[in-house]
Amino acid sequence: MRPLDEEFVPPADFDPTTCWRAHRAQLQESLWQGRAGIRISPAGTKRLREIGVPAVIDAVEAGEEEHPGGWRRALMLIESLTHAEGELLRLGAQVEVVSPPELRERIAAATMALAALYG
Repeated sequence: MRPLDEEFVPPADFDPTTCWRAHRAQLQESLWQGRAGIRISPAGTKRLREIGVPAVIDAVEAGEEEHPGGWRRALMLIESLTHAEGELLRLGAQVEVVSPPELRERIAAATMALAALYG
């Protein structure tokens, strides 16, 4: 790094807090690359509140409740299939991936490998 001879003078109406919030919102929005359909139990929803990010938690809580047992269907935002696989595996049997098929297959393969390891 080296200092420049130029000086930056922000516009008179520049608000760093507003600028930072807009930048953060834009960054968060750019992270989401797709969606996954899930079914999640009440215990899974509770656990998600402890480990999830607000956008995912909000999507799940806005999902449609189904019976029996208080499970709900939701469409959650995902960064990538790899990231979603890791995050959803943290919820164990408290979540079922419905779509996309590629993510469902990844979760199935991982759980079969775990069952073989611990079986």
